[in-house]
Amino acid sequence: MSNADTSSRAARFVDIGRRLRSSLGDLLSQEFSYSSGHLAAILHGCLFAPSILTFWFVNGVLDFSTAAAVGAVATTAGLQIRLFAYVLLVPVFLLTRLTVHLAHPVHRAQVLSGSCPTTELMSLDWVSLGILATGLPLAIQNFGPWVGMNAVLLVGIFVLPRILSPRYRPGAKLLAIAAGGAVFIYATYGGAISFLPAPASVLGPVATVSLTDMTTEWLFRLANSIAFGPPLVAAFGVAMNHILTRPELRDLPVIRRTLPHRDSDQVVAASAAFGTTFYLIVVAAATGEVVLLP
Repeated sequence: MSNADTSSRAARFVDIGRRLRSSLGDLLSQEFSYSSGHLAAILHGCLFAPSILTFWFVNGVLDFSTAAAVGAVATTAGLQIRLFAYVLLVPVFLLTRLTVHLAHPVHRAQVLSGSCPTTELMSLDWVSLGILATGLPLAIQNFGPWVGMNAVLLVGIFVLPRILSPRYRPGAKLLAIAAGGAVFIYATYGGAISFLPAPASVLGPVATVSLTDMTTEWLFRLANSIAFGPPLVAAFGVAMNHILTRPELRDLPVIRRTLPHRDSDQVVAASAAFGTTFYLIVVAAATGEVVLLP
């Protein structure tokens, strides 16, 4: 073999090596690009997004503090199980969303090509609803304060502004929100403050009407049963999806920033039912108890 042939083959191998290195560099550059590539598809909203963790933390603080304030968590053990389920929520949600996207033929092709499907099939906001909504029967045992608060909100936000001048509508709505909260707090906790008049003497049935322990227990078992819990929470989620996104609320400058965007009823129902089922599975694994029917 001549020196020329040896040099030619060596040059060919060097050229192949350079091409492979260039191709690998282009591939890695694309994969780590902000706007394209499989890694971008995963990290920037298709299968996972860093903002999910921010939402998960903030939403968890708000939801659990609200649940504790309204009495949706009865015992420390119940709170621990809900916290444990909430910690597992993000990985379970991401894995489920990945599975759903890859099972869908069109979405699978988009994900594998490095782009994100534009159709939202699940919502973490509504999935998390299933963890805490199952405790609402405990919160509404003091039925009167809930009725009083919601009556004030209904009149002050949805009825009264219709007859007021547009100039006074935002103020009336904010006043109704403050008044509704004050009614609930006073009716629930006013009896513990000695210098205030008894709530029953001021608010009447609003402060005294409550559900019996037997009724509360039955409602709690209903919401936490495999057969009825997921569809009930799904229906509750759909109702909240329509109520919280009404223009009467969304035109308030401060309040609208705390409200969810309206999702399709299918996404809300599926996400809420999935979240409830996931929570009930966690409860079954932690306690060994499964409630099929109330």
